[in-house]
Amino acid sequence: MDFKKKEMNLELKEQDSEHNKKKKEEGSPKRKKGCFKRVLSVLVLVVIIGFSFFAGRQSVMTSNAYGTGLNNGKILRKLSMLEAFAGNYYLNKIDAENVENNIYKGFAKGLQDPYAEYYTPSEYQQLSEEDAGKYNGIGISIAKDTDTNYPEVVSVFKDQPAYKAGIKNGDLITAIDQKSTADMELQDVVSAIRSEDNDKVVLTIYRDKKTKDYTVEKTSVELDSVTYKMRKNKIGYIAVSQFHENTDEQFDKAVTDLESQGMKSLIIDLRDDGGGLLTTCTNMLSRLVAKDKMLVYTKDKKGKKEEFKSDSGKTVDVPMVVLVNGNTASASEIMTGCLKDYKKATVVGTTTYGKGIVQTILPLTDGSAFKFTIAKYYTPKGTDIHEKGIKPDVEVKMSDKQWKKAQTDEKADKQLKKAIEILKK
Repeated sequence: MDFKKKEMNLELKEQDSEHNKKKKEEGSPKRKKGCFKRVLSVLVLVVIIGFSFFAGRQSVMTSNAYGTGLNNGKILRKLSMLEAFAGNYYLNKIDAENVENNIYKGFAKGLQDPYAEYYTPSEYQQLSEEDAGKYNGIGISIAKDTDTNYPEVVSVFKDQPAYKAGIKNGDLITAIDQKSTADMELQDVVSAIRSEDNDKVVLTIYRDKKTKDYTVEKTSVELDSVTYKMRKNKIGYIAVSQFHENTDEQFDKAVTDLESQGMKSLIIDLRDDGGGLLTTCTNMLSRLVAKDKMLVYTKDKKGKKEEFKSDSGKTVDVPMVVLVNGNTASASEIMTGCLKDYKKATVVGTTTYGKGIVQTILPLTDGSAFKFTIAKYYTPKGTDIHEKGIKPDVEVKMSDKQWKKAQTDEKADKQLKKAIEILKK
């Protein structure tokens, strides 16, 4: 779950050799599904390095004041030594920018936080565009397939370039413009697909034990993260694929339209929804939960608690079912947990993913950004779901094969059938 509230700018300035100067921090967190940029002239890692002189001897401050335990003097000396060796003896040309970025990426990786990432300026721009729900690309969502290590297409947005080209959910992207994706990080895959070098991209797709190349045009993609329709018996159906900046507006529009059609009950489908923005989620919940009720709360490392409450006077008051599966995570789990705690909805499906932590992104003044975990979140009743997930009220299991078939044949969707059955009673 990403936390978007305020904005943090870290001012990067030259060190003054005459006395110590601390770099300034301004603002506070802002969000947004990492890397680092800008080392200064002395390869500073992320912590602030100050210099002072005593008896003609230079000393380097450590970062004990920040509580990290890092010894910046030792780090800088070793980096300088490595740079000297590489500069004098490394066979190939050194890409200084790439080395610099990977120093920052290494810092993020060293935190052993699976959600910590350093974003270069271009990567952060891409991320911001995606979070806004509009970007230049081909209209797919991808995830790493743990069995093959290739990126897997998990969502193909209807009427977008990839959809028109014939890309399908479950496809493995084995190469991009003839370059293998086997060892590529997901962010690098996204960057390669969305490269501005050309207006088309060739994806090598592995499907049904066969490999085929697909040429896909790039265009401005505006994501519809909410789809909806009125079903028989006045059962409203809303599917949410992700929590972008504009998802709450789309959700409100869907609910309002279904209400105008005389909706008597509602199914909210959060299956395969990996989450997104906390503020978007709470805005959506405010449409479902009475005003001033707690929706979720967070606690940071110091035990500081922050509560998020419903601020809407216009809420839905019909029987509801929430559909979930093992890929329902983060913001989706906040929505599920809240509705379950207040008995506003019956949860149907399988146990959710179990991501009960909050990340923030700190934008830096050079255009780069740093994402890391800052808090745990709890459902209104105080339930910690991290690495546990939320168990459904009614468990309905579906195999991968059944789920794949259900994407094109609604009759094969056992979980949806159960939701309709519950609401018909």
